[in-house]
Amino acid sequence: MVVARVVLETAGVLAVAIAVSLYDAVHHAGIGVLVTLLWWVALAAVLRLMWRLLGWYLTVLLITNSRLVKASGILSRRIQSLPLSKITDLSYKLDPNGRLLGYGTFEMETEGDHVSALEKLEHVPRPDRFYLRLCDGIFGGAPEPALDDD
Repeated sequence: MVVARVVLETAGVLAVAIAVSLYDAVHHAGIGVLVTLLWWVALAAVLRLMWRLLGWYLTVLLITNSRLVKASGILSRRIQSLPLSKITDLSYKLDPNGRLLGYGTFEMETEGDHVSALEKLEHVPRPDRFYLRLCDGIFGGAPEPALDDD
């Protein structure tokens, strides 16, 4: 789920609907049907955005002493888990939007041939804190934060 993209798409649809409405109001272009259609599309875009945001808000990542658990879904819940002992490598990245809005993307490598849906977690809030807690669960101790040299 790419929430930032949906936000930008919704903003674009709303901007077009407003611009066409203003043009029709100023120039009396007689495109009322088009304006009405654009506002219905804008409403659909806003509802889609709200649905995506609700799905993101209701997604829970839980780190226990032995598993990483993800619960997601709005109408029906989906529970996924991954044993911490199977994670062999962990990394995360912050794109410019993630740095600005406070989320990151985690990528994990697991032992074995199977591919887990939890090997890539996107839009994880407070990624620094999540990383330290996950490292603590996997490796038995989180790395110490870097100290400023004064």
